[in-house]
Amino acid sequence: MNHITGLFKYIPIPREYSPDIYSVDYEKLRKLGFNTILMDYDFTITAWRDDNISDKTVNLLNKLINDGFKVAIVTNSKREKVKIIEKLTMGKVKVYTSMKKPNTKKLKSVLEELGSKESETVIIGDLFITDISVGNRLGLYTILINPYTYGLENKFKQFMAGFTKFAYNVFFYTIGWFFRAIDLVGPNEFKKSVFDIDYQHLKEKGYKILVFDFDNTLSEWHSDYLQPEVIDLFLKLKDLGFYILIASNSSKKRFMNLDAQLSDLGIDLLASAMKPLRFKIRKKIKFHGYKPGEGVVIGDQLFTDVALGNALGFYTIKVKPLSKKEGLWTRFMRFFERIALKWIRKKPTLVKNE
Repeated sequence: MNHITGLFKYIPIPREYSPDIYSVDYEKLRKLGFNTILMDYDFTITAWRDDNISDKTVNLLNKLINDGFKVAIVTNSKREKVKIIEKLTMGKVKVYTSMKKPNTKKLKSVLEELGSKESETVIIGDLFITDISVGNRLGLYTILINPYTYGLENKFKQFMAGFTKFAYNVFFYTIGWFFRAIDLVGPNEFKKSVFDIDYQHLKEKGYKILVFDFDNTLSEWHSDYLQPEVIDLFLKLKDLGFYILIASNSSKKRFMNLDAQLSDLGIDLLASAMKPLRFKIRKKIKFHGYKPGEGVVIGDQLFTDVALGNALGFYTIKVKPLSKKEGLWTRFMRFFERIALKWIRKKPTLVKNE
């Protein structure tokens, strides 16, 4: 982890956003090695100051337990209000109250009691100033969700939910946007080239689609063909069962010769992909029936390839450019890449000790 990453400990920007606890990709978290899920209570699993826990929530908690996660509720509320959780889950989900978040002392004790490591723990909550703040300070994987408002009719509670979102938006659009932008260009892995990636491990972890950049990732800049060793790699990846997509911002006219070659190999090419905008590739992925948690983006540029992959919710791998010969705009962006590399915080990786 680089030395400036520590600054993120004090900035309550989450690692990830999700509409609610039901929309979180828990399978992706499991693949990345997380085994403990901590959730806030008020406005996270139910409405504020409410003990009405829906069947949908109970089913989710039980499913997480059955999937092998350790699950606990960590709340600043008093115990009387939230002990219903232990009853509904027959004691499988532990409840810890009066946590005094964002203070970290009690949460550290919870992790010790659960036998969980900070690097393997996720905290989910609706308040950036408490849940996300304490999670970042401890080095947990933090997920911010919208306040729970399902079936909420109380006007005051509706106001409090709206105020929570408003407060975060004020923070984000004044200070937080810079750190979010830096997060968006941080890859899960750094590799020297496409030949140094452990594709077998990716397959074993459930990844099914590989999206490759072309220029300076698979071939030198402005080339219109693939080297034999790249073709051999693709044949091996096809044998492993991967769907392969090459996504380039160059026009289709440039790839007339390559398109026929790729077609024979059963590999798709998306020209004028408009990276880092995601709509073209998302449409392509959706057409083939793949989920974001099944995809990997591999490329040499942070602000196009890696940013695209992170925006899609894919696993991202940054490789070194094959040559120093590049377009003017790319050379200009390399300057900002060097700055960004000093600031990005380490992301979860499939590779131990990466």
